[in-house]
Amino acid sequence: MKHELKITIKESQKELARKIRNGKTLRKPANRGEETSLDDWYKLERNQYEYRHRHIAYCELRGRTREQIENKTNNPPNNNYIDKLKEEWSHEEQAA
Repeated sequence: MKHELKITIKESQKELARKIRNGKTLRKPANRGEETSLDDWYKLERNQYEYRHRHIAYCELRGRTREQIENKTNNPPNNNYIDKLKEEWSHEEQAA
């Protein structure tokens, strides 16, 4: 994996992590202020989903096995989405 692509992926992961942290603070009633909308909850769930799958795809591209990355058996990841991400990143790497 090329260094520039690795940096791009890691930066997007950091941005997602920041969004997740900010969204989690809204869960506590003292931090809400006003009533939080369902849209805020949806954004948090979507960011968590996105982060998890991007993390798995990134680690697999670097040579890790799925067992080394995570061992959740009751909540399997979406393999089609992971394959799509890996394919996208492989094409970006070849184009660069």
